[in-house]
Amino acid sequence: MSSDLTTSPLNSVISRRHAIRLGAIAVPAVAGLTIPMVAFAAPSRPTGSQYVRYEDLYRPGDNLQRVVNKVTGNRILTLPAGTFTLRDFRNGYYDGLRVGGNCRGIVGSGRSTVITVAANSATRRKSDGSAGNQITIAGKSGAVLSNFTLVGQNQHGWTYCGIAVSGCTDAHLSWLYLSGASRGYSQRPPGETFGINVLSSSRTTISDTEVDGRNSSGTRVAASPIGWNNTNDAKVYRTYAHHGVAGMMTFYNVTNIYTEDYRCFSTSTGTGTLTGSGINHEQSQGAIKHVRPSLFVNGTYSRAAGHTESTGMHISVQNTRTDVNNFQVLEPSWDPGPGSTGMLAFSIRDGYTVAGVRNRVRTTPRVVKNGITLKRSDHPTPGWGDKDKRYYFSWVH
Repeated sequence: MSSDLTTSPLNSVISRRHAIRLGAIAVPAVAGLTIPMVAFAAPSRPTGSQYVRYEDLYRPGDNLQRVVNKVTGNRILTLPAGTFTLRDFRNGYYDGLRVGGNCRGIVGSGRSTVITVAANSATRRKSDGSAGNQITIAGKSGAVLSNFTLVGQNQHGWTYCGIAVSGCTDAHLSWLYLSGASRGYSQRPPGETFGINVLSSSRTTISDTEVDGRNSSGTRVAASPIGWNNTNDAKVYRTYAHHGVAGMMTFYNVTNIYTEDYRCFSTSTGTGTLTGSGINHEQSQGAIKHVRPSLFVNGTYSRAAGHTESTGMHISVQNTRTDVNNFQVLEPSWDPGPGSTGMLAFSIRDGYTVAGVRNRVRTTPRVVKNGITLKRSDHPTPGWGDKDKRYYFSWVH
């Protein structure tokens, strides 16, 4: 059918390693710790007037980018099963694949639809040392990326991001599986890269998605799983991020955040630039609400289970512009964290400073577990004191 659509051993590797969907992922069991099970049943390949099939546009010699460029009428391109291999990051602005213009998005046929940039095909880097993004969708209202796998491959050891959503409104990313789809080595620039990066794209939703930081051989290669930057009304549903090198899902300069059944497991591996919290908030405000988050980040259980040695806490909140006074965490699950009694731990960092201004976060968030509103237990840094995790959460500042 196409020079870039092939039946690849990569597909069989993915199907063997990930035949178990989100609803049945094996996580070490610990008394008192539960992870909500989420059904993972992706939809079939869609049809209708707003869609156009890859097979109807493809001509011999085309690659996926050329087919995307042929889409008319602001329709969504649907892909069959198979592996679509791109070369280099030279479409758009350092992109392996650039979606925009008259194409509103891409929908695959499930995890057997695989998009990847060929190994070591990158020929240039940006000023920050990154090769770019494997996929960028830009400047589209109602942008859609759904129901496919994105696989990362080595690019001379260079960093790059997986998916970038840039300048879109009402974008929806769903039923995606990222397998080592980005490359990074730190929770700070320039080594901080994202599996999915949402940039200036208001009302974007990510749902029913898995960001696996490992490559096909099981080696951790990816940094932060999801990054939100300079946007409003961010929403995440039933999404799972795990096994990264460094970092965490981060909201930077975001107004209004809502998550439901977000899970993270071992997204960071150590101290310093390899550390990470479960969810990080920087310079973000408005209504922030996390419903049933599962934050498996750190602690005695984590180390004993071969999980992670991250020194991060479950939730971090820093804002030098304003206090954050509408913050809720409802029915969370978490690993023991840094305290001996296993309290849910917030990292506030009084010393967080931007342009000479220190962190202004002061208001106690509302935290509810088992129907009980937990009280705040203050712990200045350095120092630690433990209380009963059934009634208290830790505020480390």
